[in-house]
Amino acid sequence: MFETWLNKTEKKITSISNREYTPGKFSLERVLVGISYGYGWGVRCRLWLYKSGILKQKNLPCFVISIGNIVVGGAGKTPMAIYLAGLLKEMGKRPVVISRGYKGTVKDDAVIVSDGDRIFSNTRESGDEPYMMAQRRSFPVVVGKDRFKAGIRAMEAFNPDVIVLDDGFQHLKLKRDFDLLLLDYSTPLGNSRFLPAGRLRETPQMSAQRADAIIFTRSFETDETPEQVKAVLHHYPGCPWFKTFHRPFIAQQIVPGETIKNGITSVKGVWGRKAVLFSGLAQNTSFYHTMEELGVNILDHLEFKDHYRYKESDISRINQRAIAVCADVILTTEKDWAKIDQDTKWGVDLMVIGIQIAFEQPQQFESLLRSRLKQK
Repeated sequence: MFETWLNKTEKKITSISNREYTPGKFSLERVLVGISYGYGWGVRCRLWLYKSGILKQKNLPCFVISIGNIVVGGAGKTPMAIYLAGLLKEMGKRPVVISRGYKGTVKDDAVIVSDGDRIFSNTRESGDEPYMMAQRRSFPVVVGKDRFKAGIRAMEAFNPDVIVLDDGFQHLKLKRDFDLLLLDYSTPLGNSRFLPAGRLRETPQMSAQRADAIIFTRSFETDETPEQVKAVLHHYPGCPWFKTFHRPFIAQQIVPGETIKNGITSVKGVWGRKAVLFSGLAQNTSFYHTMEELGVNILDHLEFKDHYRYKESDISRINQRAIAVCADVILTTEKDWAKIDQDTKWGVDLMVIGIQIAFEQPQQFESLLRSRLKQK
């Protein structure tokens, strides 16, 4: 009973934080706005404590790049971390990606999720996004709530020359050399309110001095810069900025009774398919719209909350729904697939959709990155 009420309340708060509104006098919105003032005050105090030197930053003996945002969820930080680690490897570097392991069971110790080939952890321990990165088997992944301790563990195990912090913009305890700030191209600041009344972790004014480059994700092809993007850039004068695009691909295909097919495949294979979708993301609608744009005949979309851990009853519900509506494929995301037992039986074909980051001007971004690496 209490859990049901809690879930309904969480959904309502999430819905409120994602839209524009004028709070009524005795409304839940008014309560959330009141709490958000306290949250904003706390953020300002914490930033001041670090800026004044009362709280000290720690240094790692290598180049540190942070990827993060000032808006909660859905900016594409993990795909960007994968892209950046791959680019650094092409440049001859030895990168390690460090994540806090959100929703994982790791507490105080740092855990090696992968050495770039073998996987030593699981999604319950490491969290879904670090495990998803580890499944790429391309670069080492380390998880730890304390990013400095995780960095020391990474140095001891892999001797990297570059450490990439996934979702590290607010982790001020660790000093970084290059801060990449990711913002959604369409709604870069959400409703411009602090948590929980909105989705802001901090304002552009608070983050302006720390951001070394702005990366707009989920951009659309246009020669004109939208007004909401211009308004954001006004707070970051002289800061280089880039447009990126989310490029979907088929990461895996599971046909009942056959071996799982791994490897990147053209997403054209989903065109015209009658599909049931399921996802547990910060923005489930983004997955729906992406599949819709690819020409998928969407029969239903089962939505779960971000970082949701699937139970057997959920899988049974998904299978039953797919069979009931005569779907010929079930579609989900790489992030969701990371939390599901690979021995799970599916009633129809399953396709796992991954996301790759593509820069509008990749050479310019690489040039900026090289110049910053040389300054260390």
